[in-house]
Amino acid sequence: MKNYKMTLAYDGRRYKGFRKTKEDDDNTIQGKLEMILSKRYETDIEVVSAINTDAGVHALNQVVNFKVPEGNEKELFEYFEEFLPDDIIVIAIEEVDDRFHSKYMAKSVTYQYRLWKNNAPNRPLFERQYVKVLERPVDVSLMKKATKSLLGEHDFGAFSTKSKVSSSVKNIFALDIEETNNELLISITANGFLLNMERIIVGTLIQIGLGQIKVESIERAYLSRKKEDVGHKAMGHALCLMSIEY
Repeated sequence: MKNYKMTLAYDGRRYKGFRKTKEDDDNTIQGKLEMILSKRYETDIEVVSAINTDAGVHALNQVVNFKVPEGNEKELFEYFEEFLPDDIIVIAIEEVDDRFHSKYMAKSVTYQYRLWKNNAPNRPLFERQYVKVLERPVDVSLMKKATKSLLGEHDFGAFSTKSKVSSSVKNIFALDIEETNNELLISITANGFLLNMERIIVGTLIQIGLGQIKVESIERAYLSRKKEDVGHKAMGHALCLMSIEY
């Protein structure tokens, strides 16, 4: 069997996330990829992703791997290009060592969230499908102060919608807020993410910027692991998986 690493990008608006669900395979990215491969090889082929993006979330550089009995990079690339829908594209395919695993060998994952400022010079047009429009001004300096409390290794159990996990400890390597005339771009790099962790971190930062939550609540959340100490879950359509590092 040949092991292939594939990098792809997708517009996640019409999908229920990357990974298949028991109820609906066809409306997931994994379901689409496996259907195409299974048609080609006339057997079930499993596609494993580096991380599971949530419903509506986009990706510029998602990484997957799969094992097939035969074929080459060029043939597989052209085959996917023929059968994939317009909102999923393959960036690169390469044959890799049999031991390569897209999920377990990933060292870091970077997400970016796009916030459109309420006092921007204009409303978003083409960007409107990919940004969260703020209804009120936020204190950006306070949000940047809060990012310092999120850096490093902590128990992020309160920042997830899934309570039962083997470990809720994660390490955030970088958390930056870039301000432009129109937007606030929040970039988060970590060694991994719990379910909805990145969206709850963004929601917490937004509510801190609005004065609804104190910066100190972040430290309290590490100890309490209670949802009351963190912010809301930010909407998925403004989140994009930017890169995976190995």
